Amino acid sequence: MKNKGQGVKRPVLAAVALTALIMSSCGGPYSARRIVEPEGKLALASSLFEKGKYKEASVEYKDFLAAFAGDERSDFAQFRLAESYRLDGDYPLAAVEYRILINDYGYSEYVDDAFYLEGLCAFMQRQRPEKDQSKTYEALGRINRFLQVFKDSPLRPEAEKTRGMIHDILGEKDFKNGMLYFTKKHNNAALLYFDKVISDYPSTVWAARSMYYRGRIAEMNGDMEAALMAYGESASSAFDFSEKPDAAARAGKPAGGGEGGAGQPGETKSEDRG
Repeated sequence: MKNKGQGVKRPVLAAVALTALIMSSCGGPYSARRIVEPEGKLALASSLFEKGKYKEASVEYKDFLAAFAGDERSDFAQFRLAESYRLDGDYPLAAVEYRILINDYGYSEYVDDAFYLEGLCAFMQRQRPEKDQSKTYEALGRINRFLQVFKDSPLRPEAEKTRGMIHDILGEKDFKNGMLYFTKKHNNAALLYFDKVISDYPSTVWAARSMYYRGRIAEMNGDMEAALMAYGESASSAFDFSEKPDAAARAGKPAGGGEGGAGQPGETKSEDRG
């Protein structure tokens, strides 16, 4: 992420900023301070931001954009406005401001950050895995787009980690849907979900567990070759999960190396949440 101090010219108009900061300490709702020079306004906004006063900073950045439209630092102010909302926990509003930066300041050095952070804001609005995941899917789409377009961004490692978390949530949801059908003996419907987890979220514990149940369904259908293959892949997973010892036993091989050794059937591990 870019240095958050960029865009503020030095020397800062310290006296203006200090006076406004003293005024901001008074009680009541914060309102933008009347400052006639763009340098002073931006200095005040950035001082508030750097002190963690994100609500007040957002007011000043917004006022800067309105009062000094066309200023060469408008893209910086727009980015900081979005950041102020995000860091204050107002993710819906932050996402709107990142999108404005992307649409209106396409030339800006902050656009790559905005692409990722817009997706992160969607992810931060997610619900529990068993509930509606529309925001999680939105986040995944935006983060995938960021990773496709900005191959050299320093935010790529963070974005990839976030995508892994998203895969875990969506994999858990689909796995639990599969288990619902499996326990009701609707094996064809269950297999659709298990196959989706294996295909779409292969690096998650849910894929390893889905592989075990793919084997169970294949065995019930009399396809022992497919069952043994599925059990073997499940047992070879690096994850520990409750079905792993049984997968190894059915495959006729030792369970693969997860940390802490394999659990017993029915045992819940830290990675085994359903």
